Order: sequence, then C-alpha cells, then structure tokens
Amino acid sequence: MKWLDALLAVPAVLIAGGLAANRPSLTSPPGPVARLKTYLTTNVAATRPEHPFPELRTPHLDAEPDRVRQALIGAMRELGWQDIDEADGELRAVVVSPLFRFRDDLTIRLEGAGGGTLVHARSASRVGQGDLAANARHLQELFAALQRALSTPDADLPQP
Repeated sequence: MKWLDALLAVPAVLIAGGLAANRPSLTSPPGPVARLKTYLTTNVAATRPEHPFPELRTPHLDAEPDRVRQALIGAMRELGWQDIDEADGELRAVVVSPLFRFRDDLTIRLEGAGGGTLVHARSASRVGQGDLAANARHLQELFAALQRALSTPDADLPQP
C-alpha cells in the first residue's frame, strides 16, 4: 500500500510545485482561500478596475497610448515572449512555459484616459482548468517590465 500512498501524493506535490514556481501572494486580499480556489479552478487572469486581487486592477499610466504601446512591445521582448503582434488595436503575445511547454495567450488593449492610458490585459491558458497562478504571474511580470520600460517612478502600476 505504500506505493498507492506515494501515487496519491504525486498530484499534491505537482500542485504545490506549480504554485511555488508561480510565486502567488496567497496572503494578500481577498485571502488564501479565495486565491487558491481561483488558482486551482481558473485558467484566465484579466485586469479590471475593481478586481478583488489588487495586483490585477487595471493600471492607469501617466503616459500617452503610443508611448505605452512601444514600451509594452519592448517589455514583451525583454520577457522573451513569442509571436508578438499588433492587430485590431490589440497587442498579442504567447508565453511558453519552460517545463511543460504550455502556451498561454496574452491580449492587451490600451485606452486613452485623461491624458494617460488604461492597460486592459488578459492572459489565458490554452489547456487545463487551473493555471496555478501562471496567468496572474504573466501579467505581474508584464507590469514590472512595463514599469522599467517607461522608467517613470510615478506610474500607477500594480506591483508584483
């Protein structure tokens, strides 16, 4: 029966390892239960103004949309994302996971707002039901790289 116990432990170890690799902030609002439920049952992360996860609230940048678009393209390249493209007013890219080679699709739409820019971003896995926080990590890494690309200390970006 020890082999059965070991076999049953494998999914728990894979889940814990996946979560650890994605470094989610489990203790941030709305708390660990809501976050774990989301990370285990959802394979999409998207910004919205009143998102319950503070790091996924729609960023408002103090820069014009053209400048933000150029900074986003540079940030995506810095992150090593693939198939970076602009079509129908959206930036798109593909993130390939290093271990299992899963492909996640990112879509970013910019909206001019009061002399600045709102960044509407979405990251979605092509397979699976739970992403173990991978898509949220993609957006956080994008926002951090965008912050570096814009080099503006007063930009209102969610922090990773």
